[in-house]
Amino acid sequence: MSRALNGKPGVSEELRNRILEFARMKGYSPDLAAVGLRKGKTKIIGVLIPDVSNPFFAQILRGMERVFYPLGYHLLLCSTDENTEKEEENLRTLLSQRVEGILAAPTDSGGNRSIYKKIVDSNVPLVFFDRIVPNLETSYVITDNEGGVAELVRYVYEKGHRSLGVITLRSRSYTGKMRLSGILKCCDELGMLVKEEWILDGHSTQEGAYQAAKKLFQLEDKPTSLIVCNNLMMLGVMKAVKELNVKVPEDISVVSFDDSYWNEIFDPPITCVAQEPEQMGLIAATMMMDLLMHGSRPAKTVLKAHFIERTSVKQIK
Repeated sequence: MSRALNGKPGVSEELRNRILEFARMKGYSPDLAAVGLRKGKTKIIGVLIPDVSNPFFAQILRGMERVFYPLGYHLLLCSTDENTEKEEENLRTLLSQRVEGILAAPTDSGGNRSIYKKIVDSNVPLVFFDRIVPNLETSYVITDNEGGVAELVRYVYEKGHRSLGVITLRSRSYTGKMRLSGILKCCDELGMLVKEEWILDGHSTQEGAYQAAKKLFQLEDKPTSLIVCNNLMMLGVMKAVKELNVKVPEDISVVSFDDSYWNEIFDPPITCVAQEPEQMGLIAATMMMDLLMHGSRPAKTVLKAHFIERTSVKQIK
């Protein structure tokens, strides 16, 4: 029976089919890792994402599946919940499962650098997506974060705004650092005012952004415009807008890095720069297959975010 279930020779096709049908009726499913180890390959790819509730990462996974599934590869998904200790534990678990490669959006820009370096040094294929650990020689696909936020800053400036607030991502994340750095650099070049009390950490979450936005909206001295640094935090900001009866764009103009369906159904719809998460997933998975099949040198891709104008920014004369 085991010869038929594992596809070994010496069993007729008719008998193999009967045995497989019997196994399916009994609820048998093979241990893919164990079968893979016997054959020398598991065909399992580990994937680390920061937040399973964020549709952005769900779309990335969809892109990855489009590459891996037709090739017979399976994804072993782990969520770090933006926690470096959980990230380290997940990485060790994936390695213990003998995954053939790891795709990761690192929690911090340097928090688990040592274990990621060990993965690279042990020749386990590693591809970063959305975020990276700087100065680590491995493949990655990211968005031009600084270019994207600069486009938003220039847009509100051209609309006549000269003061700007920011709801930032987690300060230790790579994307958080790059987006805030890009905003401040562009504001400095344009002469836009960004007071320290107008820069609030939304912790990359809906609840964090809700609390940050409430604090900002209740200040006596407020900016005329606001950048929200990801799609999930936009939900928290709009909850605060509704609760405090803040009018957008009459009281404050709002723009967002990232797009989601809710940006279109808010009143007013939110101007943003949009990433291409499914494309990012496709590219990351293709990079992984190149590493697995050809041992290719690390590849680096930076995608451009595209601007979407809606009606959440007021023209100031």
